[in-house]
Amino acid sequence: MGRGYSADEVAATCTAAGLRVEKVLHAVGVVIGTCDDEHPPDLAGLPGVGSVEPDGEVHLDR
Repeated sequence: MGRGYSADEVAATCTAAGLRVEKVLHAVGVVIGTCDDEHPPDLAGLPGVGSVEPDGEVHLDR
């Protein structure tokens, strides 16, 4: 989250740009959501967005 922006402001801006917001973690300034593959470059340039990261799988070995 960029300085000077609230998580709710960034979530609203990202929603308008095509992100389907699933969670807003206010304590750490993180917005979690999903979007179509063509939107991540657009999202990364929005005011208040620090980074856009793709979802990945996590595998734990036993």
